Amino acid sequence: MSEQFILEFIPTRVKQLGFTSYHLRYRDLVVEGNKSIRIAAYNELYFIVDDPSGLVVESDYGLYDSCDDPIEESVHQHRGEITITNPKTVKRRIKFIQLIIVN
Repeated sequence: MSEQFILEFIPTRVKQLGFTSYHLRYRDLVVEGNKSIRIAAYNELYFIVDDPSGLVVESDYGLYDSCDDPIEESVHQHRGEITITNPKTVKRRIKFIQLIIVN
């Protein structure tokens, strides 16, 4: 997903979830080789910006896989327990737009 698309889509997505207030935060994470990062995002949505290569992102919303043998459909929107895995030996970077829902 492009950053522009995400920013245009967010107000609609927030309404779909039944909320009106939110905050945005840009996240730029580095995942070391052969490592995983876990993020607890139960009152948040994480949108993957662009298409980072060589990473796997799993959450309650689905799977994003851009490794050598990618899956047929990758999910760019994540929520709940998010796990970002780098199965390669070199560092990889992933960028998110974090949508924090305000009750």
